[in-house]
This record gives sequence, structure tokens and C-alpha cells, in this order.
Amino acid sequence: MGDEPNAEAIRWYVEEAQRLLEDQQRRAGSLKSRGGQIGGFAAAVLALIAGNAATVLGAAEGPARVVIGVTLLAAMAGLALVVALAIWSVMRPQPFVAMAADEITAFTSQRFLHEADLWRVHLRALRTLEQSTRRAQEGGNATAEAIMHSLYAFLAGLAFSLVSLGTLIFELI
Repeated sequence: MGDEPNAEAIRWYVEEAQRLLEDQQRRAGSLKSRGGQIGGFAAAVLALIAGNAATVLGAAEGPARVVIGVTLLAAMAGLALVVALAIWSVMRPQPFVAMAADEITAFTSQRFLHEADLWRVHLRALRTLEQSTRRAQEGGNATAEAIMHSLYAFLAGLAFSLVSLGTLIFELI
């Protein structure tokens, strides 16, 4: 009797693994949503800069115009990178691990419903949940990393745009 698996313990592990998988899937979804928001905001700022670049450049002369032009280009490049990273983190396909539909259907068959060692089904479910959770964690971590790079690029783009505006204000004073 001591060599037999504890069916109740295995059932508990399956339930806990399912909760962990759900948590990781929620985390990945939340991160993807944040990535989309950052990308959208960066795109709006990029559009504002691009739409007003000619006016800003026309208001300056000499070396100030060169500084403003270079920093506006750097700001636009940084913000374009933010949009690209955000799109990549949101749109990148994620691998999917699961039990085959035929296998799940087999679990409801008379053979499995009357299986004396139902723990075998639970073990298969645990293995699948482990793989799915690992993939969800890896996807969430990759998305979080892309968001961090997006934030750095956004801050760089914002800094360059502030240098441009500061140079323009200094030129006009």
C-alpha cells in the first residue's frame, strides 16, 4: 500500500497547478495590455513630434537648428523603437502546450471512469499543466523584458524631445 500513489494528493497538486497556470496566463495578458498601452502612447507622441517638426525647425537658425534637428530625429527613432518593441511583445505568437482533444475525450470514456488507478490521468494532467505554466512564465518574462526596453527607449525619446524644445526656447529668448 505504501508504494501506491496518493490520489488525493495528486488531485490537490493538479488543482494547485491549474491555479498557477491561470495566474501566469493573467500575468501575461496584463503585460501584453501594458505593452499595447505604451506603444499607443509612444505612437501618439511620435505623431505630435513628426507633425510639428517642420514648424519647430523653422523657428530656429544656425547651430540651434542643427541641435534641434538631430535631437528630434533621435527622439523619433527612440519612439519608433518603442512602438516596434510594444508591437513585438503584444503580437508575437506564443507556443501552446495542451492535451490533445482526443486524449481529453478518452478521459471521459468508460475505461477511464472505471480506472482503478485514476492517478495516472492526474499525472498526465500535471505534466501538461507544468509545460503550459512554464510556457506562460517564459512568455510573460519575455513580454516584461520587451516592456522594460520600451520604457528605456521611451525615456530616451522623451529626453531628446525635451532637449529639442529646450534648445528652441533658449534660441527664442
